[in-house]
Amino acid sequence: MKYLILLFLWLCAVTDIQARLYPVATIHSVKCIEHNDTSIYVLRPNGLKVVNKLTGKITVYDMSTGYFEDQWRIKDMTRPNAWVGLNALAIRPDTIWVGSNDGVLTSITDGRADTTVHYVNHDENKVNDLIWPIGINSIVFDSNGTIVIGGDNCISVIYRSGEEQTLVFPSCDFGNEIWQMVVDHHDDIWIASTLALYGNGLMKYHIGGTLETISDKNDKSMPYDYSKVKGMVIDNDGNLWFGSYHYDSINAEKSEWRAKLLKYDGNNYTSYDVGPDVTIPISLKCDGQGRIWFLPTASFNYSTSVGVEYSKGPLCCFDHGVITRYEWNQETGFCYCVDVDGDSIYIGTDNGVLVFSDGSFHWLNDTEAGVSEPTVNKSMPSQIFDLQGRPIQGLPKHGVYIQNGKKVMR
Repeated sequence: MKYLILLFLWLCAVTDIQARLYPVATIHSVKCIEHNDTSIYVLRPNGLKVVNKLTGKITVYDMSTGYFEDQWRIKDMTRPNAWVGLNALAIRPDTIWVGSNDGVLTSITDGRADTTVHYVNHDENKVNDLIWPIGINSIVFDSNGTIVIGGDNCISVIYRSGEEQTLVFPSCDFGNEIWQMVVDHHDDIWIASTLALYGNGLMKYHIGGTLETISDKNDKSMPYDYSKVKGMVIDNDGNLWFGSYHYDSINAEKSEWRAKLLKYDGNNYTSYDVGPDVTIPISLKCDGQGRIWFLPTASFNYSTSVGVEYSKGPLCCFDHGVITRYEWNQETGFCYCVDVDGDSIYIGTDNGVLVFSDGSFHWLNDTEAGVSEPTVNKSMPSQIFDLQGRPIQGLPKHGVYIQNGKKVMR
């Protein structure tokens, strides 16, 4: 069995089998968008752009400015033929947190970056230890500042003391990948995953507790599929909203798989029909009026035989039972995420950030004033790793290490 697992991991490295890499991302693809009172944070596969909302000033953190070099080093050791793929973004008052496909968690504070690498540690699959980094797809914090990162088949908890804990999904299986995590008003962390063959589509975790599976594959009364949950958001009243699909009757004559937008109040589900089964909402955000904005998943492209997990639009608004769809005429490629900031809706696309406001679409910075040349910051030191790819903290002892992708003697 161990040899089969190693063969599978080798094939992943050669063929780049990673759900979050479909479709093929470019340097312009926007994977995550976050904001605070002053700035918009735009995460691309190779770095981060920060746009000041008042002045338009742009700050760039990427390879050209000395950041995220560690992601490339780890990738070269584990997936030399793959794209780096920065997938996860979280903003704290003084720190930017970024996670990559290759298990590298980077924090940027006052322009200086620190990194750690998180490896798979599955109970029954110990052969993976220190071989395959977690693919970080989501980062959240509870109210005490405890960090939870989510990837493949497990979450990693990082306490403020620096102590780490790995929690493996119940009945974990390969391909069970976290899609998103959100934190509710009670500090409960809700976990959405897709391709969850053993029923881990929707889970809940409270710091210090155990992973609780909400989607029971043996419970046929659930109004959604136990194996696939995608976009999630907590609304203004503390209810959980998420996207999935379900087999039901849409009229008196026909039953079929249908995409669903679901509301869960902790006891009961309310299900709303979105459309054909492929149009599962992949990214959800709630505005100040309680409306849910989301992107539906794109259909399978039979002409190119490409299946995707992302969107081709349109932008959808669920307003207390009514879904309104807003089409655009810009060429966006695939779309990955939405963010709501006041009266503006930001959409992360293959061609940048599309903004919906005042009933029309425009590209970010087309109308914002005072846009300046991007500023750079090269304060990030060159990180040293041991031969297993783990970053060295402090001064290294005498021996052989990895620095700048090469073996060095210290």
